[in-house]
Amino acid sequence: MLLKSLFTLLIAVSFSTIARADQLQILNFEQADAAVAYLSEEEYVILYCGCCETDEMTLVYISSVYYEEVGEDEYVVHVAGVDADGNELDTEIDLAYVHVNIEDMFYCVGQQLGYECDPCIDPFELGS
Repeated sequence: MLLKSLFTLLIAVSFSTIARADQLQILNFEQADAAVAYLSEEEYVILYCGCCETDEMTLVYISSVYYEEVGEDEYVVHVAGVDADGNELDTEIDLAYVHVNIEDMFYCVGQQLGYECDPCIDPFELGS
């Protein structure tokens, strides 16, 4: 019985971790279009998954933002630009883990757009 309970707990934890990893990565058209419009106004963003143990904050100076259709009414948003070290990148993003600067505090884009998500971090100051 104990083994069955431990196995059930392991499965539940695994699914909750998976669910947090891709909260707002696959979007419908309206969400993707709104995200591109919102992020196109930003000079830079911080990519950071507060739920991910080994993730580090990445500052990205945006050169372009676009969406890509990946299924029937399924879209992903990409941010292209340069990181703080000058490396070019073009990465698919999860809006739960993209943060924008509003009055010197960084806020989750998904929440700013009114989408339900858990960025696993409270608004923060850069360097805090």
